[in-house]
Amino acid sequence: MSLTPQQQRAAYANGNVAVIAGAGTGKTHMLAERYLYHLQKSEFSPLEIVAVTFTDKAAAELRSRIRLLVSQKLPERSDLLAELEAAQISTIHALAMRICREHPQAADVPPDFTVLDELEGVLWVNQWLDEALDTLPVELYEKVPYSLMSQTLQVLLQDPIAAEKALAQGAEKWQELAQELQQKALRELLQHPTWQQARTTLQNYAGQASDRLEVETRQPALQAMEAVDLKENITESLTVIAGLKINIGSKKNWTDGGLEIVKETIKGLRNLVEKALKDGLVTLEFSVVDEQLKAILPALQQAFSSVQKYINQEKRRSRVLDFADLEVGALRALQDEQVQFYYAQRWRAFLVDEFQDTNPVQSEILQRLTQNTLLTIVGDAKQSIYGFRRADVEVFRSWCDRITNSGGNEEVLTTSFRTHKLLIDHINSIFTPLLGDLHQDLDAYRADCPNSYPPVQVYTVEAESDINKPQCLRVEAFHLAKLLKQMLNDQTLVYDKKTQTLRPIQPGDIAILSRTWEPLAVYGEALESVGVPVALAGGDNLLATREAKDGWALLRFLADPSDDLALVAVLRSPFFAVSDRVLFTFIQSQEENDTTEQDEQSKTNWWQKLKSSDIPELQRPVQVLSQLLCDRNLEPPTRLLQIANHLTGYTAVITNLPGAARREADWRGFVELVQQLEHGSSDVFAAVRRLKRLAAAQIEIPRLPLSANDAVALMTIHAAKGLEWSVVVIPDLARSQPYTSETVYFDPAYGVALKLEDEQGETQKPVLYTCLEHLRKQREEAETLRVLYVALTRARDQLILTATDESGGSLSGLATGLAAAGISINTIPFNPELAQPPVPPEPPLPSEPHSLLINSVGSGLFELPVTALSEYAQCPKKFAYRFIQGHPGIGSGVGTARRVGTLAHLALERGIRDIETLAGFDVSLPKEPVSEALQLAQRFEEVADFAQFQQGQWELPVNLKVGSLTFNGIVDLLGDDWVLDFKTDQEIAPERHRFQLWAYAQATGCTNAHIAYLRHDYLHTFSTEELQTTGQEAKILVQNILDGHFLANPSHTNCGFCVYQEICDERYQPTGEAAEKKHQIGATGYKK
Repeated sequence: MSLTPQQQRAAYANGNVAVIAGAGTGKTHMLAERYLYHLQKSEFSPLEIVAVTFTDKAAAELRSRIRLLVSQKLPERSDLLAELEAAQISTIHALAMRICREHPQAADVPPDFTVLDELEGVLWVNQWLDEALDTLPVELYEKVPYSLMSQTLQVLLQDPIAAEKALAQGAEKWQELAQELQQKALRELLQHPTWQQARTTLQNYAGQASDRLEVETRQPALQAMEAVDLKENITESLTVIAGLKINIGSKKNWTDGGLEIVKETIKGLRNLVEKALKDGLVTLEFSVVDEQLKAILPALQQAFSSVQKYINQEKRRSRVLDFADLEVGALRALQDEQVQFYYAQRWRAFLVDEFQDTNPVQSEILQRLTQNTLLTIVGDAKQSIYGFRRADVEVFRSWCDRITNSGGNEEVLTTSFRTHKLLIDHINSIFTPLLGDLHQDLDAYRADCPNSYPPVQVYTVEAESDINKPQCLRVEAFHLAKLLKQMLNDQTLVYDKKTQTLRPIQPGDIAILSRTWEPLAVYGEALESVGVPVALAGGDNLLATREAKDGWALLRFLADPSDDLALVAVLRSPFFAVSDRVLFTFIQSQEENDTTEQDEQSKTNWWQKLKSSDIPELQRPVQVLSQLLCDRNLEPPTRLLQIANHLTGYTAVITNLPGAARREADWRGFVELVQQLEHGSSDVFAAVRRLKRLAAAQIEIPRLPLSANDAVALMTIHAAKGLEWSVVVIPDLARSQPYTSETVYFDPAYGVALKLEDEQGETQKPVLYTCLEHLRKQREEAETLRVLYVALTRARDQLILTATDESGGSLSGLATGLAAAGISINTIPFNPELAQPPVPPEPPLPSEPHSLLINSVGSGLFELPVTALSEYAQCPKKFAYRFIQGHPGIGSGVGTARRVGTLAHLALERGIRDIETLAGFDVSLPKEPVSEALQLAQRFEEVADFAQFQQGQWELPVNLKVGSLTFNGIVDLLGDDWVLDFKTDQEIAPERHRFQLWAYAQATGCTNAHIAYLRHDYLHTFSTEELQTTGQEAKILVQNILDGHFLANPSHTNCGFCVYQEICDERYQPTGEAAEKKHQIGATGYKK
C-alpha cells in the first residue's frame, strides 16, 4: 500500500519529526518507510539506526516489515539485509541492557549480570527487603513503625530514581503545591454551574419571614456562599452549607412553587459542597500531622538509603538486575562523557514508537542518546493507558514541543484504515467534548458501513434499586449473547481487511473488551449457552484460579502434612473428589473415638487420623499422598505435580468439566509457574514459601492465553491494545472503579507523604498527602477516558456498549459524549428468569463416519522402553494398561525392593561404598534396606564369577528400532563384546529378561549377553542360539503390538501381584477347592 500524503511527510522529513498517529492510521507502515528513508537518503547502515518499540512482539513485526521493504526496493543490497538482523530494533529495556553490558563499569553493574523477569524481581527484592529491614538501627523504628516502614520502602523501591529525588525535597515545596491546588479547587467550586445557578435561584426566591426553610436554610446558604466568594471563613461556611436541612418549610409560605425549587437547589448545592469537603483541597490547613511527617522524613530517607545499598549489594553478589536496575544503570552509564561519545559515534538515527507510554527515566535515557542524532518519535497522547507502569503522557507532549521548538516537524496522521466513516464520525463526536485539547478528529479510509446495523448501539439494564449487581450482569450478558447470536445467524456482512471485501461475520470477528477480567467469565457462559464459541484470552490472576489453588494446596500439604486446611482442600479437589458426606462421616467417627482426652496434636492433625481410617473412599487418597510424601525429598515440585496428576487423573477430570480448555491452560500455567519458582532451590518447601510471598505481595500472575481460533475473544482493554475486530463490545460500563488510598505517595518535584495514624488509630492525612492523592486521582480519571478511547477505536464496523445500570462508572463519563453524538440509549428490561446462571447446551451428536474401519487401527505407539517387550510377553493386557492407557494401576508405587535395586545400581555405577552417602539418594528409605543395597553392590566385586566383568562402560543409553517401534534403554555395563545387566530379584528367572538382554546385545552389536544375579551370586549367560531365537520372538511380539493385539494372559503367577488385577475383567479366577481356600484365607487372614 502506498503512503498517504500525511505518512509521506512523516516518513520523508529531512530533520527530526514528531508524529501524532491516531488509532489505525498505519504508523508501523510509516515507521518502516522512515527506516528505509534513512537507509536510502541518509545512507545509514542498519547498525547506525536504533528503533525502540513498546513490546518484543512489536519489535519483531517492525523488523519483519523493514526486511520486506529492503528486499523489495533494494534487492541488490544483501549487505543491508545481513546487517538488519543485527540492528538494534528492540524495547527500551533491551536497549538499556545493551548499554549496561557494553559499559558495566560506567553503569556500576556486574559484567556478567542476568536479568530477572518481573516475577523473579518481585520475589528477590521482597526477600532482600525483609533481610535489609532487620539490619536497620532500632532508633529508626522508634520514629517509623516497622509495618509502615516496610510498606513505604516497598513502594519507593519500585522507582528508585524518582524516590531519591522526592526524598530530597524540602517542606517548602508543600506550601507551594497546597496553595496552588487550594486556589484552583476554590476557583472551580465558585465557577461550577451548580454554584452559580444556586446563587441566582436563592436570590430570586424567598419565603415568608416565619418559614423555617427561609430562616434555617435559604438565608444561611446565601450568607455562607457570600463568605466563600469573599474567601472568608471558607471551612466554616462550607460546613454550614453541607449541613443545611431541606425537610422543613411550608408550601403556603412560598409563591410560584418556590418551596420545591429552593429545596432542589439546596440539595444540588449541598452535594457539590460535600464533594469539595471530601476532596479536602478547599479546606487545606497545615496541622500537627504535617509536623509529624516532617519529623519522620529524615529517618525514612536514612532507611531508604541503607536498604537500597543492602539490596544493591545482594544483587551484585548474585549478579542479577531487574528492569528498574537496567534503567538506572543505563542512565548512570550515559552520564559518563566517554560513553555518550561512544554512542554518538555509533548511532546516528533513532525511531521511537509508542512514545506516549514512556516514563521519565526512559525519557532521560533517550535524551542523552539522541542529542546529536536524527530523531523520529511516534505516539498518541489519547492512547496513553499505562500510568500504572509509571508512563507519563506529559513526557510525549514535552518531546513534541522540544522537536518543534528546535526546528523539527510535527506531523499528524488522521486517516484511519480501520474504521468506516459513519463509525469514525460517531467516535469523533463522542470524544471531542471528553478529551478536550488531546483530541484530534480521525478521517475514515472506508466510506460505507458494510451492514444495516447502527454503527454504535448502547444498552443499559433497567431494574429496581433492590436488584443486586450480579443479577443485572446476567441479564446484560444474556442480552449480549442474544444480540451477537442474531448477527451470526443473519450472516451480517463485515469488512475483511485482508481481502478488502465484504463477507459474512464469524465468531472470530467479535471481541468483548472489559476494563477488568472479573465479568468476562459471565459473558462467556452466556455466549456458550446459545452455542457461540468463546476464548477467554487470559485472566486477572493465575493464583486465584481453582486449578492453581488445587495445585498449591497439594504442595502446601506435601511441605507440611500437619496443614489440615491444605489436606481437606486436596481431598475435595478433582485429585480425589472426596465428597463432603465422606469427610463428615470421617470427622464424626474421629469425634466418637476422641472420647478420652488426647494431646492437642492428635486433635488437630487430620493426616495422622486419616492414615488409620477404615473408610473405603479414603484408602486411595492415603495411598497416593503417602507415595508423594515419600517422593517429596527426591523429586522437584513440578515432578510431584506430574506424579499426582498421573496417579489421580486430575487433568482427565478437569477436561470433562465446563470450561475445560481454560481449566487445562490454568493447570499448565500453574505447573510452569512452579517450575519457574524452582530455580535456585528445587525442594517443595522453597516453592511453597515463594508462592506465599507472591500472594502476600499481591502480585498478579497472568493466566496463559487461549488461542481464539474462530471464537469470540474475551479480554481486557489493555490486552487488546494494538488489535482490532469487526464488532467490539464494551460491557459493564456502569461498574465503578475501585479506589484504594495508598500508604505512601511520592513525587520527585514535591516530596514524599505518608498516611499516618493518631493515638486512637484514626487515619490522619498530611497536606502533602492530600495534594498528591488528588493529583493521582486526576491522572487516573484522565486515563480512564483514554482507556475508553482505546477500547472504542478497536472496532472496524460496529460498536456495542452495555451497562448493568442507567448511570455510574464509565457510562457517566461517556454520557456527555454520547449526547453530543446523538446516540440514544436503549433499555434492557430486567427479567428474573434471565438472572439465573445459563444452562450449557448439550454437545452435538457425532456425525456418522464416512467409512467403516474393518481392521484394527493398531496401537499408535512408536517408542517404548526395552522392558516393555518382557511385559507384553508376560501379559499383553497388562502392557496395554500401562503403555497404551497410561494407567498407574491400583496400589502402584515405588516398592522397597525396587528402591533397593535402584540404590544398588547407583552404588555400582558411582563407586559408592559408604552407607551415609548412598542413603542421601533416597532419604526416606530406612537404613536397613540401604545397607542391603550396599551389600548387594559389593557382591559384584567379591564373587569370583563376576571378576571378568569389572571393566567396561557403565550406564550406556541405547536405542533399537524393530519394525516401526523404537526401544530405548540403558545398558548397565558394556564390554568389548558383551553386555551385562544387574538384577537384585528374589528369584532367578532369566527367561523373563531375555528380550531386554537381546535388545541390549542387538543395539550394541555384541554377541554375548549376561545377567548378574547379585542376591544369588549367580551369572547367567545367554548363548548365541538363545539370542537368535529371542530375536525372532521379539519381531513377532512387535508385530502383535503394532496390530493392537492385547488379550489377557491370566494365570496365578501373572495375576498374583499385578497392579491391574482389581480392574481387569480377565484376571485369574481360582475355582473349586483353590477358590474356597483363597476365600478362607482372605476372610480370616490365616488358613483354617
